[in-house]
Amino acid sequence: MSMGLARGVYVLWLEAHAEVVVGGLGRWRLAGAYAYVGSAQGPGGFRRLLRHRDVADGRNLTRRWHIDFLLAAGTWRGAFVMETGDPSMECRLARALAQRLPPAIPRFGSSDCRCPTHLFALPDVAAFRQMMAELGLRPFSDFDGVLP
Repeated sequence: MSMGLARGVYVLWLEAHAEVVVGGLGRWRLAGAYAYVGSAQGPGGFRRLLRHRDVADGRNLTRRWHIDFLLAAGTWRGAFVMETGDPSMECRLARALAQRLPPAIPRFGSSDCRCPTHLFALPDVAAFRQMMAELGLRPFSDFDGVLP
C-alpha cells in the first residue's frame, strides 16, 4: 500500500525541556521524553507525520493542535505507526499507554474524546520502544523513501 494513502494511528516520541503554553490547557513545565497518541485517519493519512516533523524542525509555524505547541518547544525523536481503518483505535491505543505510562498533561490531545490524555511521560525509553512493538506499532523510519 502506498504510504501516502495509508491511514491509521501513530505514537510520536519527543523530548521537551521547556515551559510551554498549550492553547487552553495553560502553562506546563516539561522535562524529559514523551509519547503522544494521534490519528492519521484523514485524507492525508500518515502524511500528517511529515507536518508534525516540519513543526518540530521549525519549517511550519502554524499551531493548530495541542501537539504543535509541544513539538515547537521540543525535539522530534521518532514515530511509530499502525495501519488501521478502525476509528476507535486512537483512543484504544491511548488507554493501552495509560495502563503503562504516567500521564503528562490532562486533556492533551483529547479534547474531541473522553480520554484523560493522549500525552504520556516516558521514564524508560528502551521499555517504550519494546512496548510499541508489543502493541503492534512499527517505526515510522520503515517508510522512509516511500513518502514524497
